[in-house]
Amino acid sequence: MKARWVEVFVGGAVVGLLAVAAVSWVGRDDSKSSVAEPEPTPVTGSIVKSITVNGEGKITVKPDTASVNIGVQATATLATEALSQANQSAADLIAALKAAGVSENDIVTSGLAVYPQYGSSGSSITGYQASNTVTVTVRDIAKTGPVIDAAAAAAGEHITIGGVSFYVDDTEALIGAARADAIDNAKKRATEYADAAGVTVGDVLQISEVSVSNPIPLVYRTATDAAAEGASTPIETGTQDMTVSVTVVYALS
Repeated sequence: MKARWVEVFVGGAVVGLLAVAAVSWVGRDDSKSSVAEPEPTPVTGSIVKSITVNGEGKITVKPDTASVNIGVQATATLATEALSQANQSAADLIAALKAAGVSENDIVTSGLAVYPQYGSSGSSITGYQASNTVTVTVRDIAKTGPVIDAAAAAAGEHITIGGVSFYVDDTEALIGAARADAIDNAKKRATEYADAAGVTVGDVLQISEVSVSNPIPLVYRTATDAAAEGASTPIETGTQDMTVSVTVVYALS
């Protein structure tokens, strides 16, 4: 029984070795057959024909918002007196602005100062001048003149006005038309160049916005003279230009 058991064991081992050898051979054949064929080498020197042009677009808009630099000043022998007078006039001014329809959020203190006043010799102080200035945003631009008039009436002889500027509050809502105009202008230029070269303009490959020029606030004369004369302050907003510059790359065929 023992001899037979050894014989069976040896026989089984021989069969196992043959099976492993067979599997190993099959594995080698599979690995050789799964090797990918090398990719063909790309053709060098190929160039995508294209043209790069700049385009400009412009629209004319009417300002819808005003910014007024307005304040008060007072002169007195003592600095505290001058500051007290300026503070009182500034409080009256701010109250008048709110009564004229200006939101509290649109009134911002932009300047506060006290300066000594010197005599003709320049060596002795003769008094002090205090000033308090606010920047006022008028969102209903038609009310700009009446707002200035109300401020001047409240501040009286202490009124100071540093100027008025007009601008478009939400330029992004309007700039889309200028962008479309810029793309049309770029396509026109590219087509003219392509026609001259005997080729055809194809698809757009790239667009880059180079610059957006928002309207520069228009500053007008101060309203002090009109307020002093007792006349209503005239306001003319005019128009402003919004411009867009783009760079566009077109394929050529």
